[in-house]
Amino acid sequence: MFRETVLFFLCFISVCFLATSQPFSRNDSLRGSLTPERTCFDVYYYDLNLNIDITNKSIQGVNTVYFNTTTVTNKIQLDLFSNLIIDSVCYENRKLSFKRDSNAFFIHFPTLLQANTSHHISVHYQGNPIIAKKAPWDGGWVFTKDSLQRPWVGVACEGIGASLWWPLKDHLSDEPDSMRLHYTIPASLMAVGNGILESVELSDDRKNKTFNWKISYPINSYNVTCNIANYTHIEDKHIQTNQDTLEIDYYVLDYNKQKAIAHFQQVHPMLVCYEHYYGPYPFFKDGYAMVETPYWGMEHQGAIAYGNDYTNKIIDFDYIIIHESGHEWWGNNVSTCDHAEMWIHESFTTYTENLLVEYYYGYDMSIRYLNLNRGLIKNIDPIVGPLDVNYEGWNGSDMYYKGAWILHTFRNMLKNDTLWFSILKGMQQDFALKTIHTSDIIQYINEKTGKDYSWFFKQYLYNAKPPVLNTYSEKVKKMVRVYYKWENTSPDFVMEIPLNVKNAPRIYITPELNYKYIDVKPKSFTKDFFNKNFQYYLIKDEKR
Repeated sequence: MFRETVLFFLCFISVCFLATSQPFSRNDSLRGSLTPERTCFDVYYYDLNLNIDITNKSIQGVNTVYFNTTTVTNKIQLDLFSNLIIDSVCYENRKLSFKRDSNAFFIHFPTLLQANTSHHISVHYQGNPIIAKKAPWDGGWVFTKDSLQRPWVGVACEGIGASLWWPLKDHLSDEPDSMRLHYTIPASLMAVGNGILESVELSDDRKNKTFNWKISYPINSYNVTCNIANYTHIEDKHIQTNQDTLEIDYYVLDYNKQKAIAHFQQVHPMLVCYEHYYGPYPFFKDGYAMVETPYWGMEHQGAIAYGNDYTNKIIDFDYIIIHESGHEWWGNNVSTCDHAEMWIHESFTTYTENLLVEYYYGYDMSIRYLNLNRGLIKNIDPIVGPLDVNYEGWNGSDMYYKGAWILHTFRNMLKNDTLWFSILKGMQQDFALKTIHTSDIIQYINEKTGKDYSWFFKQYLYNAKPPVLNTYSEKVKKMVRVYYKWENTSPDFVMEIPLNVKNAPRIYITPELNYKYIDVKPKSFTKDFFNKNFQYYLIKDEKR
């Protein structure tokens, strides 16, 4: 019953958004849309071999793409930035023809590939990848040096796309079931990828080493990473509530080893908290790992990028550790299908920080933590952007801070914490290792609550401005008459909010687009009659 409502308003909002947003290029469509040349196949495994020339800031390698066809086809689309050179594409011991189109390329097969058949192709390529100006925000490779002037290399590519450094089907909807990474670098350094280090091979001339990494789970493309430095390896273990022993690995610059051992002890209580709310760590076979990077941080699955200088701020936890680790559940275990819906990653993860504060410091402190960032909410753009164009056009960080407030608002509106937390944990279980849309989350919430909350998410996710509560009061005989109404909402917005009535039981009201009123005794009317609600709800107050 709820699915039709959800799909209707999402389609309506999408059409309105696209009609008013900026124009998008062909490259945006090639990168963000699911063309027939993309939907005709499903990738199940990548095998990436890469030689990294640190001196020349260049790469050379081959990625073998294993896929199953979903329909009959003789052409597929893969992606690789145009500044990188494709040397050849090989299939069954022969070279295939291909055609470049912006940052995509189309591969032509000599005969039709039948539906539901398995194939693999190898893409040989080389060149100088994009260098990030300010990773991780603009995306690209980082070639720098540590404090001892030794090479320190990393890559971050959320948004801009993994195809800036390796060829693949670069769309978030298609994650491989598993993957292997083989990084060849100078023998004096260590290369850290995602997953488990299977082996290290020394070249015959002893000048280079190849580090072979195995990823055992589905992984979204921007989470695949490569880190190179004079790392030292710290091993740890964490006992989960089910008594399984989770392997923990830290790769830090060698001179930071003792500092890291002490600082990373906070990972254990953090994992206890996250397991409480969401269930066990979702990538058990690959283990939990953090890698010291020359940029602030990124949620690379099973190899979290850490660059916060071993500092805690505000609370006794390191922001980068608790935020990027939260992404292992929201973003890596439960992933979005389209970059325009990154709120699924960022809003839930930012809210997860708040839950950690609540778990260890109490609910009141969690409200203070939420309010620290409330002033950063800009309300300029809708949190969900236009689909199919790899949208990155947000102004500000509303998908983080406003998104966390939206979830906090919904929790308070629901007035049932047991149900709320069962929904959060249920999504982690029922959407585990899947890619989803916003509509899937709304439908899930509607089904679990038994009510249709499409109106709530339509307002908060697809409207740039929050609801405005317009109020005024006047004396009527011996009472105070308080008038209230919603502005900037649609008629179906029916959120109930409580009143701060002094010396009286809590009263809930449901504003509408026209003024309604309530009469209260003068002694019960205070200045925070409405205002106190703003620690529970993301609404704006306008007094007439």
